[in-house]
Amino acid sequence: MAAAVTYLPRGVLLKIETQTSPSSVFTSVSEHNRSPIEVSTNRIEQSTRMSNGTLRKFFVADKKQFSISWSMLPATTAYTTDGYWGAKDLIDFYESSTGQGTFRIQLNYAQQGTESFTTYTVNCTSFNATLRKRGVVAHWDISITLDEV
Repeated sequence: MAAAVTYLPRGVLLKIETQTSPSSVFTSVSEHNRSPIEVSTNRIEQSTRMSNGTLRKFFVADKKQFSISWSMLPATTAYTTDGYWGAKDLIDFYESSTGQGTFRIQLNYAQQGTESFTTYTVNCTSFNATLRKRGVVAHWDISITLDEV
């Protein structure tokens, strides 16, 4: 019997643009206890029923919505398994002027086993942070919903 082959994605899934000038800087967000990312499409269109009973549609655009969540994410990068952004970094970004406006993200689809980033311009439409555990380091449940501009 042939051995099963397992393909694992490479690199971090999500990067957030934290600096735009003089050049773009994308910061990696931790994979620590991250749930699968949910990518859905919102189709912007107008449908009208004509007088003869036929349906006419006017397609405008397809926009993506990204839902990402983490459970028991440590507050700081020092305690995440990969050393990338923790819960406090995400909360600080969300509360900053950059997080309140439009910003860019990069998603790594890891096509053909290598890092393959696709860039999207998004707004944060929902952000929830729940303190799950206190101690030497706080652990948070974080969920974010981002809508493509």
